[in-house]
Amino acid sequence: MKKTVLAAALAALTLGTAQAQTSVRLYGLADAFAGNVKTSTPGASSSANRIDAGGMTTSYWGIGGTEDLGGGLKAVFAFESFMRNDTGELGRFNGDPAFARSSFVGLEGGFGRVSLGRHTTPYFISTIVYNPFGDSFSFSPAVMHSYRGYLLNDSGWSNSVSYGGSFGPVRASLLYSLGQERSSDPNRSAGRSLGGSLNFGQGPLGLNLAYQEVEVASGTPEAITKQKAMLLSGSYDLSVAKLFLQYQELKDDRGAFNKKDKSYQIGASVPVGPGSVLASYGHVKTTDNDSTTADAKRDSWALGYDYFVSKRTDLYAAWFDTKLKTGSTTASKSRAVGVGIRHRF
Repeated sequence: MKKTVLAAALAALTLGTAQAQTSVRLYGLADAFAGNVKTSTPGASSSANRIDAGGMTTSYWGIGGTEDLGGGLKAVFAFESFMRNDTGELGRFNGDPAFARSSFVGLEGGFGRVSLGRHTTPYFISTIVYNPFGDSFSFSPAVMHSYRGYLLNDSGWSNSVSYGGSFGPVRASLLYSLGQERSSDPNRSAGRSLGGSLNFGQGPLGLNLAYQEVEVASGTPEAITKQKAMLLSGSYDLSVAKLFLQYQELKDDRGAFNKKDKSYQIGASVPVGPGSVLASYGHVKTTDNDSTTADAKRDSWALGYDYFVSKRTDLYAAWFDTKLKTGSTTASKSRAVGVGIRHRF
C-alpha cells in the first residue's frame, strides 16, 4: 500500500513538473469595420458600402508554445492563421495557405532564436512598427506604398530559416527563404529571398534599417527577375506626440530596363482625450529607364482616432485618400472611411 501511494505521489510530481516546463496557449485578434469605399478612374467610378475584416489589423488566430529543455534552452513553435471574420472564412483571400501568418518550430536560448518554417518578414515588421496606422491594409499609407502593388513577395516567407537576437539596445533579425520553386533558367536561384533588419531602441528613440532581396521564379506582369528593397525608419516619443518617419527605395531588375520606386512616410500619434489621433502622409515616385513609360507618382493621406476601452479592446474611426498620377494624368483615385472594433484574445 505504501509503495502504491509513493508511486502515485511521484507520478503526480512528475506530471506537475512537466506541465510547469511546457506552455501552450491559444491567442489571436478579431478586427471588423463598417464603411464606404469610393474609387474612380478616367471614365469610370464606383462607390460601395461595406462591412469588412481587418480595418486596422488583419484578423488572425494562433496556437503557440514553449518547452523548457534545461540549461536556458527552449523549444518553440507557432501556427498562426489569418481569417475573414466578416464572412467566417479562413485566410486573407481564397487560396491563402492555412497558416499563412506563420508556422514554425525552433530553439531559443542565450544565443537568440533559430526556427524553420514560414515566418513574417523583418521588412514587414519594420514597415508596421514605424507608422501610426500599424499593419492596416485599409488605412495605412506606409502599407499601401509597400504591400499594395510595389513590393514583390508576401509579408510572410515559406520554406525559410529565421534568426533573431538582441545585443544591448539593438535587435537583429535575419530571414532566408529557399524558395523551392522551379525556374526555366537552371543557373538562376529561383524564388530565393533574403531579408533582415537592425532595430535600435533607447528611451523615446527608435531607429530601424531593413533590407530584402527577392528572386522571382516565374514571370511577373513586368517581367521582373529580382527586386531589392531598403527601408530606413525612425520614431521619437515626445509624450505629447509620437512622431514617425520612413524612407524606402525599391529597385526592380527587368534586364535591359529597370524600375525604381522612392517613397517616404511621415506620421504622428497624438494623445487626445481618452484616445489618440492618428495622422499619416505618404508619397512614392516611380521612375523607369524605358523611354516609352511615363513616371508615376502616388500621394496618400490618412487620419484616424483610436480609443481603447480596455487593455484588449479598442474602437477606431479612420479616413484614407490616395491619388495616382501617370505623367500629368490622374490615373486613379480612391477614398475609404470606416468605423470599427478590434479585440485581442
